[in-house]
Amino acid sequence: MDSLKEQIRAKKGLIVWLASFPKSGNTWFRCFLSALMDGTVEINQLQTDGIFSSRHLLDVTFDIDGRLLDEQEVKNRMPKVIRFYAERRQKLLFCKIHDAYSINAKEQPIIPADVTHKAIYLIRNPLDVVASYANHNSCSKDRAIKMMNKKNGYLARQKNGFNVNNQLPQLMYDWSGHADSWHDQKEIEVLTVRYEDMKHKGLETFSKVIADLGLEVSEADIAKAIELTKFDKLKKAEEEKGFQEKSVSSPSFFRKGKTGGYKEELTPGQIALICEAHGETMQRFSYEIPKEAATIQQNADKERVRLAAEKAERQKAIAAQREKVLASASK
Repeated sequence: MDSLKEQIRAKKGLIVWLASFPKSGNTWFRCFLSALMDGTVEINQLQTDGIFSSRHLLDVTFDIDGRLLDEQEVKNRMPKVIRFYAERRQKLLFCKIHDAYSINAKEQPIIPADVTHKAIYLIRNPLDVVASYANHNSCSKDRAIKMMNKKNGYLARQKNGFNVNNQLPQLMYDWSGHADSWHDQKEIEVLTVRYEDMKHKGLETFSKVIADLGLEVSEADIAKAIELTKFDKLKKAEEEKGFQEKSVSSPSFFRKGKTGGYKEELTPGQIALICEAHGETMQRFSYEIPKEAATIQQNADKERVRLAAEKAERQKAIAAQREKVLASASK
């Protein structure tokens, strides 16, 4: 059997997409791949191949300043960027992507199938995503739910449609739309990997996805990579060395890594808003709707009333403060 690195070089010119909604196990899986390739893992030097939304990749491919392009112009160029990237690398690439699978203004998929080997779609119970996403964005869980439920949701969308950040705008839709976009398209084969299965059926789950990629790796090597990337070890590494992918405002990237944590972290109303918006897609991927499902609509309605009341109070306080400032200025 050829070594893993030899097998990866033999598939040069192709990309494996590591697709996910944020906080669904993408970084964990990339750490696993790094450990599998190197026998060790350094969280700030992962042996995978960047992210689809990198503005630098666009800039060097076209020898152009991507900050001068709007989102439509970027999306129209991305298929060529990806082909250029894949064709000039001497190995199978593993590329992270948070974008939904979508079509650009030229009616082309933004992900070209001709240089794609397969896509791995990492998915996690959206009820558990909420608190992790809130931590990552340094926002409230209510705000995280609003972002997850936004039909036209984005990451890194910038003012006036331009691209001044290192990452380009990433259209994600809402949580359901993101998952459905990848699984409903017919151009690329998708391997679905649930966070919960990585957590509770690790050897079986990781072994299957590696085999489905057409790679031969011993069970012992897979077990070693799983051991090296256990959550407590990744969290300790972040505590000791920091993690360059952590949001500046977030207290940590690796938070708890639990499954079912939503039961202690979300209110019945917050659970209801997620289940109301995403119940169908949750069931599609074998996520159970909590037993309180019979009262979801009632709880969701109550939660909307609560959020509206809080918003009204904030607006009232802002108006009162404004009147106070104006009164003081007129004296």
